[in-house]
Formats: sequence, C-alpha cells, structure tokens
Amino acid sequence: MMTPHIGPNGPRFLGRPEPFKPDHRDLLLKNYLDKPRLLEVVLTTSDAPMNCDWSAFPTPSGKPPTPDTDPLGNSTAGDCVLAGPGHMVNMIGKQTGNDALVVTAKMALAAYTKYTGYDPATGENDNGWIIRDMLKAWQQDGLYGTKAIAYALVDHTDRDEVALANWLGCGTIGGYALPITAQSQVDAKGRPQWFVPFGGFPAGKGPGTWGGHCIYKHGDTSNTWGESLVTTQEWDNACCDELWLVAVDCWQIATGRIPSGFAWGDFLRDVQARQQA
Repeated sequence: MMTPHIGPNGPRFLGRPEPFKPDHRDLLLKNYLDKPRLLEVVLTTSDAPMNCDWSAFPTPSGKPPTPDTDPLGNSTAGDCVLAGPGHMVNMIGKQTGNDALVVTAKMALAAYTKYTGYDPATGENDNGWIIRDMLKAWQQDGLYGTKAIAYALVDHTDRDEVALANWLGCGTIGGYALPITAQSQVDAKGRPQWFVPFGGFPAGKGPGTWGGHCIYKHGDTSNTWGESLVTTQEWDNACCDELWLVAVDCWQIATGRIPSGFAWGDFLRDVQARQQA
C-alpha cells in the first residue's frame, strides 16, 4: 500500500506510477486551434469563464459552483488518475446544471478497483494508474456516466493554449512530477500554493522527489485531494509533463460549446483514424 503524506486537510496519496512517455500517435491540440480567432471569441463572449477558471464562472443558477471538497478516494488510496476525471465530471455537472453528474469517492474507488485490481479491503494492488490508459478507458467504456469523445495533448508551456484548452474542455487533466517542496507550500490562509522556491529547487527536492500525481485543472486553480490549489506558471513548466484536453460527451455535445476556430471535424476524423490504425 502506498504511504500518504499528511497535508493540511488529511492524508494525500499520489498514484501516477511513472513519468509521461511520449507516443508519436498522440494528437496535439495545437494542430486544431486557430488561436487568434479563439482568443478573440474568449475575450468578447459572456460564455467564457472569468479568468479562464470554471470555479469562478456562474452556473445556470447564476452563482459560482459550490466547491468540490471530496478527495474522491485519494485520501485513502492512490486513485488520483480516477479522482481527476471525477472532479472534472463534477464541474461539468455543475456548469451544465446536470444534477445527475455527481461523482463520489465510492464511484472513484470502484473504478480504481475495476481497472487496476485495487483491493479496498486489504489495500493490496494500490499501485496507481497511467493517465493515457485512463483516457483510453474513458473513451472506450465511459466513466461516471460520461464518455470521452476524444483527447489531445496540450502544450503546458503555452499560456494561451492552456487557457483555451481549459475553456474548451471545462478544464484539463494533467500529470505532474511533484517536488517534495510542495508538501509544505501554502498561502497566507494555509491553502496549497505551489511555486519554484527563490533560487530554484534545493538539491534533492526538485520535480519527482515526492512522486507522480494526476490533477484536474479547472483554470487558474486546480482541484486535488478536494483541495483548491494554485500553482505558478514557472512551477507548471518545471513539474508538468503531460496535460490533456478531454472532449467529454455531456460537455461538447449537450452544450454546443464548439466555437469557430476549433477544427472539431478534423479533430474527430484524426481520432477515428488513430483508432483504426
């Protein structure tokens, strides 16, 4: 069984067992974006989230979404690769007014058991999971009452592309090599706030020294372990090695959020071609 870190709100398990391994078949989001056009749309439409952050954007009730504070099992097991999509689906449910889209810890741990063999009774086989394998399962089988229509890699060092991916996908799913310095970094109110220390990471405390983790990023802030997390761009550049836009059926189709400037048809054709290869 994995050994957790005890954070300000309780145990924090990780669960991404190895760094991202590039695959030449991965689709790149930049190939389907007309960035100038899309940025113009974001800046001129009321349908775009404030600061490209869905946690601050009004839901159909006119109010921001209620905070998602459930760790979704990641306080008892290394199921972060299934908790991340759970937090995303919860946000989609709130932003579309779909009360049926609610993911619980029981659901996330059941999915973790199904796909990895994790035994919740004994804690055996708590070995985490690979994000790309989760995305394939999300597309083929579905997760939490939703299906991933398609997914593509986002350039996490390109702020505009990241912002557009967050808008188009109601957030992103990322893989991170966490530095051990992040265990104790908080803001003035004790909330997690991760940054590169002045002068750089100390020897032996840089990216990966804590371990691998999956995080749902809903804009300027993220949700992991049910905690609201802020990271700097410098920290993201150093610690993120995979960031994915996931086109989820109940978001892309039901809401019609497919603006001009996103080559959706080309994207789907390339997804189908990859599946058939």
